[in-house]
Amino acid sequence: MRSLLLNGAGLAASAAFVFLVIAGAAGLHRKGLAGPRTARKLIHIALANWWFIAVAMFDDPWAASAGPVCSLLAAVLAPRLRLFPADDGAAGTLDRGTICYSAALLVLVNLSWRGLIPVRAATIGVLVMGWGDGMAGLLGMKLGTRGILVWGRRKTAQGTAVMFLASFAACFLIAVAWGPRGSALFPAALISLSTAAVATALELFTPGGLDNLTIPLGVALFNAGAFA
Repeated sequence: MRSLLLNGAGLAASAAFVFLVIAGAAGLHRKGLAGPRTARKLIHIALANWWFIAVAMFDDPWAASAGPVCSLLAAVLAPRLRLFPADDGAAGTLDRGTICYSAALLVLVNLSWRGLIPVRAATIGVLVMGWGDGMAGLLGMKLGTRGILVWGRRKTAQGTAVMFLASFAACFLIAVAWGPRGSALFPAALISLSTAAVATALELFTPGGLDNLTIPLGVALFNAGAFA
């Protein structure tokens, strides 16, 4: 009974969280406090934190899949509801990118909740995608105006550095908190450095929107051995 109630509460919390994230970013955009690109990146960063709701409240993979499914629905509905201007240079990014993002969450939920990979490894994949890739996109063009075109997307040295540092930080926090040696900092730092390098390479060289698939899945699988 307790498990049923907790999973039910998790379903409600997941739906509310996704709605609040989308509505909050759209509200900032409408008030002129965030441009379309910034609003999308804020959604990207914030949605990753749904994973903590999932870990805390779900013990059933079907129930845990509700969050990614809500995110998929939001990705489809947001452009139709015109939450962001269609003539923006990033038009379509929310749809394609968030669909890939949500698909990655759905895959990681089922891989980890069904015991195929450690939950800790999946957590690192999700946070690297949300925090690392999100911060790289948000700060990259603000910190640097020059860059190179990779698969049609402009990449700056500053954005790449932010991606590496944010990925390192996300992995390090989880490795220290959940790692096999608890608070052993040196092994955690080594895992985090290698993870950040893998994540940054995936972000650099994956074609547009698809990095929302390759980063979380690649990072989670890369870390699966470390947390087995």
